[in-house]
Amino acid sequence: MKKLVIKTAVITLASILVALAITFGAFATFAPRSLAVFFDGVGNYSASVFFYEKQYVKSQSFDDLVYLVDRIDDDNDQVRAKKYLGDLIAHKDFANFCENKEVMGIPFAEYYQGRYNDLTNN
Repeated sequence: MKKLVIKTAVITLASILVALAITFGAFATFAPRSLAVFFDGVGNYSASVFFYEKQYVKSQSFDDLVYLVDRIDDDNDQVRAKKYLGDLIAHKDFANFCENKEVMGIPFAEYYQGRYNDLTNN
């Protein structure tokens, strides 16, 4: 009887872990932004930026690129920041995106260009 209970518990636990792995894999493949938002909410920088990057690579959307660039830490993730800031500035929609917008009194175009210049001059 004891073996049956233990065997049932192990099978149940294994089934739950497999279901979680499949669910995580599905989200990572088809909805990486959902995982990025989750990891961003719990304070896991590296996982959140990884999934924001996966979302951008998957969609090639300008909105996803902006979201990724805004989440990247320029000081601790300079290679990634330089790459995606360069992509953002070179994007055809960048001028329209920056039009009449400011952050801390600085026009968006100057803000992003300044971040990029800081990274390229270091």
